[in-house]
Amino acid sequence: MKNILFASIALAAAVAAYAVDAKAPAAPVREFKSVNIEVKGNKIWTPSFFVVKKGDKVKITLINTADSGVHAFSIEGIPGTEASVDNKEGANTKTVEFTAQTPGIFRIYCPIHPGHVGGQLLVLE
Repeated sequence: MKNILFASIALAAAVAAYAVDAKAPAAPVREFKSVNIEVKGNKIWTPSFFVVKKGDKVKITLINTADSGVHAFSIEGIPGTEASVDNKEGANTKTVEFTAQTPGIFRIYCPIHPGHVGGQLLVLE
């Protein structure tokens, strides 16, 4: 009887330990690449429209190929998404990473050159 009691306690402890170790599935990581190009004097990050879901981890790799120098990227209302990207080899790539926390449409723009073509981030519920 004593052995059955100890076996039951050991089994219960193992099940409890497994339940504590079991984690909710990690939020998916949505990875994008956006390239800054210049066409007839117009600068744009392309693609410039991104769709993710609330809770997604987002990673956007920015590559500046425009001949006109440094360009920047920022998503209005989402801290940590601003990056300045040079066009010189070895310095022309930056990455912004964040978790999409609030559903809505967020403006993407160049904080250095506000007149450049912008984009949008759509965060779905």
